[in-house]
Amino acid sequence: MPPSDSQSEDEPLLSTNQFYSARHSSRPSPYWLIPVVMVSSMARGLSMAPRVQVYNDIACRALGIAADACKSSSDAQGRAANIQAYVTTVMSLLSAIATGPWSRWGDFRGRKPLLFLTLSGALSMELVYLLVTRENTPFYDFAEQFIIVGPVLDGLAGGISAFNGAVHAYTSDCTAAGSRARIFSFLQGMTFIGLAIGPWLGSFITGPDAPNPYIQFYASSIMYALLMAFVAFILPESLDKKYQPLSESSPTDSVHYRRRRPLWVTVKSGLTELLTGLVTPVSIFIPRTITNHEGSRKKDWNLTFAGGALFLYLVSTGIFSIKYLYAKHIYTWSADELGHYMSLLWITRAINLLIVLPLIVHYFKPKHQPNDPLSIWSELRFDKLLAQASVLVDGTADALVAIVPSSSQAAYVAFSCLSSFTSGGNPTLHSLGAVCLHSSGRSSEVGSLFGAMAVLSATAHVISPTMYAVTYGSTVGTFPQTIFVLAASLLGSSVILLAFIRIRNRITLATEL
Repeated sequence: MPPSDSQSEDEPLLSTNQFYSARHSSRPSPYWLIPVVMVSSMARGLSMAPRVQVYNDIACRALGIAADACKSSSDAQGRAANIQAYVTTVMSLLSAIATGPWSRWGDFRGRKPLLFLTLSGALSMELVYLLVTRENTPFYDFAEQFIIVGPVLDGLAGGISAFNGAVHAYTSDCTAAGSRARIFSFLQGMTFIGLAIGPWLGSFITGPDAPNPYIQFYASSIMYALLMAFVAFILPESLDKKYQPLSESSPTDSVHYRRRRPLWVTVKSGLTELLTGLVTPVSIFIPRTITNHEGSRKKDWNLTFAGGALFLYLVSTGIFSIKYLYAKHIYTWSADELGHYMSLLWITRAINLLIVLPLIVHYFKPKHQPNDPLSIWSELRFDKLLAQASVLVDGTADALVAIVPSSSQAAYVAFSCLSSFTSGGNPTLHSLGAVCLHSSGRSSEVGSLFGAMAVLSATAHVISPTMYAVTYGSTVGTFPQTIFVLAASLLGSSVILLAFIRIRNRITLATEL
């Protein structure tokens, strides 16, 4: 949109007049995204607990174990963990590959088509879960093989990463540059609230007399279908055609040119572009040589340590999906009880991100002084301490779960909530990386930094599901808390890396060798 049509954050975020005007006109506005973000996250939260039940059921059927005996079977738990890891890994890998091309496609075709595409992928996932739970069908009999179709379709459509990218792009199209922090924060808060509401809505839908234990998948499918209709017929397009690029491809990349290339050249070119896209951004974490005002030169490892700490933290978050299997196995929770547990975690996460963390930053973060060259080091010290505290408490919560007897259900829930209250680890580590970059005199590379962090995130989410699934599957019969020991070790290593970040009380200028 033209700058004159953009919305400023100086205006009230939920003004009644603004909201009414946005909803009753064809002008694009971030307010149009509220139902998109809320309903999609509610649908995801609605089907999270039933998905865990599906993995357990498929594992029990594959092993020929009766439903009652399956609850305490370590073999079934290990197989369910492997199925879940397989699903998550395939979806994360395909999503990591597809997000970039689909996002570029959205720059030419518009945000609405991209949002519609990602929602269709999510709907396909729900429909596959529906099919594998229908008895007396080939999908039910070969559920362990057929269930992979869901993550393949969702991943090829870009998954949640492409959806989030489309939401951010839509918001950026209709807001003024530099005025998006509060709107992004508000939409993220809506996501967590929707995720928290989903499991409670699922419990209400099923009730004590539900004819089908998997009725939540019908509800989530309907929600996605209605949301797709909203995007297709009601949501205004934010990308004005006169501001779109003139062509999607260069003359040398035309359809005619591509058809004349040999197949092996096309494959080789695609693999080269993929590897380049994954490896090149991460090079920003390579230590650079800096020169201080005294003329001495030395390597600056701060950004390297910050990137390493972020990667270990992201890998540790893979425990959440296995944590649900652990709770269901140890405490024999029903799908409704597991849903309530998930909802509680999302609520504490939302409270931390929307209330607790902003208050800490507001009252304790040093005020930036543009004319004070040492101000950046005060901010670096604050971000480092905040990131260390968040990661340390998270790791402590996981360590306590491993130490306290597993029979204590209340302690497990309490420590899980404590871990959710440290959800600020991700944003604080991102902030710390940006400050490390600025302190070394490379502020112009901030876009490359966040792109590199996105690559770290995609890589971590490909590695972590298999890592935790193998660990849980091999130890569930002896010491199932091993997954919490692994998470605590990763988080402890992250804290150690953060400790190596140096706080310099002098001006430095970064120069490349």
